Amino acid sequence: MAKVTMTTTVNPQTGAPINTFTVTAGDVIKAVVLRTKLCAGAYQTREVNLSLTIPDGTQATFDIPAPNPIPINNINIRPAATMVVQQGAGVEEENWVEGVNFIIDGRTLTFVNNFVGTDKVATISYTYYDPTAANLTYDVPVYPSNTKGVITMDGLNLIVWNEGILAQEVKAWATTGTANGVIEALITDA
Repeated sequence: MAKVTMTTTVNPQTGAPINTFTVTAGDVIKAVVLRTKLCAGAYQTREVNLSLTIPDGTQATFDIPAPNPIPINNINIRPAATMVVQQGAGVEEENWVEGVNFIIDGRTLTFVNNFVGTDKVATISYTYYDPTAANLTYDVPVYPSNTKGVITMDGLNLIVWNEGILAQEVKAWATTGTANGVIEALITDA
């Protein structure tokens, strides 16, 4: 018997924890280890006044450089981003608002009206999900009697735990998969 633990990452656009596992093809999942508490998702965090160096000349787009966090694309689940811009030395500062003056798509900012000038200054404030899996808070109780544990291999959802019982033993035909948040580990016959 072998215990296969989950590797958790965070989806930068939804904040959802993603639990992945690796097994050997042919291993049989004999049992599951349920979490006593699960995580509802990552916290939204506000990046405040990130300084951007916009190249000289006319710019229609600009990419927020890595390793800065990736902004949440869906403006319906977060506050609009804002930017204070100065389109050249000695030019008056302007306050830009997402959806009016610029659009966010991943790390890419698209300026509705081109960003022009030399020695441009811009600071942006935007919201992102904390991408650090170690910062996830596991505080939602899990009750084995009313829980469904699901794994996904090759795009197929398999129920391995259902309301207090091991729903099925699965012989792995793939070497990787994902598991929903109630599963802490898999026990295989390896």
